[in-house]
Amino acid sequence: MSDELTGYQIGKLKHAFGLDYSRKPYRNYYHCNAFNDEWEDMCAKGYANKQIRGRKEIIYFGTIKGLRLVFRKNVTERYFNEI
Repeated sequence: MSDELTGYQIGKLKHAFGLDYSRKPYRNYYHCNAFNDEWEDMCAKGYANKQIRGRKEIIYFGTIKGLRLVFRKNVTERYFNEI
């Protein structure tokens, strides 16, 4: 399995961090009403995690590995945790 993401997945990850509207990340979530194949693949590759809330609510979160891919490679754990 390749560890690389598609351009579409990178766009979803940027959106989760708010980087499609801002130069700096200000959030870390992506809400879905069902499992999403793109996000599930990112979870399997270590770029995201998920939390299941109830029967129809899934929230995906980018990991520090994901933020380093779409923002800056030198992001610290502290910076990541403050988003």
